[in-house]
Amino acid sequence: MSQRKDLAVKKFLEKPENFSDLFNGSIFCGRQVLRADMLERLPGESALTFPDKAGQKVSERRYRDAICKASGSTTYAVFAVEGQEKTHYAMPVREMLYDALNYAGQIKELTDRHRREKDYNNSAEFLTGLLAEDRLAPVVTICFYYGTSEWDGPRELFDILDIPEEFEDMKPFMTNYKVNLVQASDVDPENFRTDLKLIFRLLSMASDGKEMKRYIRERSEEFSHISYETYDCLRELLHVDKWWKINEDTNSGKGEVNMCKALEEIAEMARQEGISEGKADGFEQGLLLAKQVIRLAKEGHSVEEMAEICGIPAEKIREITED
Repeated sequence: MSQRKDLAVKKFLEKPENFSDLFNGSIFCGRQVLRADMLERLPGESALTFPDKAGQKVSERRYRDAICKASGSTTYAVFAVEGQEKTHYAMPVREMLYDALNYAGQIKELTDRHRREKDYNNSAEFLTGLLAEDRLAPVVTICFYYGTSEWDGPRELFDILDIPEEFEDMKPFMTNYKVNLVQASDVDPENFRTDLKLIFRLLSMASDGKEMKRYIRERSEEFSHISYETYDCLRELLHVDKWWKINEDTNSGKGEVNMCKALEEIAEMARQEGISEGKADGFEQGLLLAKQVIRLAKEGHSVEEMAEICGIPAEKIREITED
């Protein structure tokens, strides 16, 4: 993600209600599997250090956009989000590596603990670093794609593998990796209970400004009380940062923004800019026309000839040449 979009999405997902709702409304189809009170934020960095063939230490680091641990009745699961503005054509491998690093990190934590406690039951556990009853927490990663065009990249590892025809029989024995892609065209906005419902609705209208304005105005009460985090997220994802600024009129003073008022200001600013641009364009065209008339006059053309060449009345030609 670009830095500004990255920050806006991260800020929005910092709220546990938004983070859990993203999963519940997308991959869980509206079922309330995750609750905000189950979540604990985890560091976004995953790192793994291992020796290479020469015995030198090599470190592999990756950074998640948002990641949380969700506690269950007896254990926990890990949920992570990778945001994408543009299609990533290696996403299956990228997310597979992220998840693998998380699992490797869990194994290291268990191994370090057993080394300290020396609680191995046999040589196999000692060599492995894990006890036979040890289990890892499952990791689920989604790719939150908020581009304005349809995702046209791979959705699973098999999509980017070139398997020779003579080796097709090997496919059943290969491990596939699926990308849990979440984009506006694939989800039902009604499955969401937070402002994600509005975000996905408006993302689906990103190429239709008139429809977007109509949608906002028809829900004036709802859009008059938008949180700063939602407002910033929409502003970045919909590419309208030029206009959508929080000021005294749009700021409610209660941590909310009035988007309906913002729309009125957008329309007025656009109108004023259009007038200014129109004036500038008119001046530029007039200057070019005057230069053309002067050049033709120097070449000895008559007023009538210049009028015909330039496509303007002879009276206008006389005004320019007399000035």
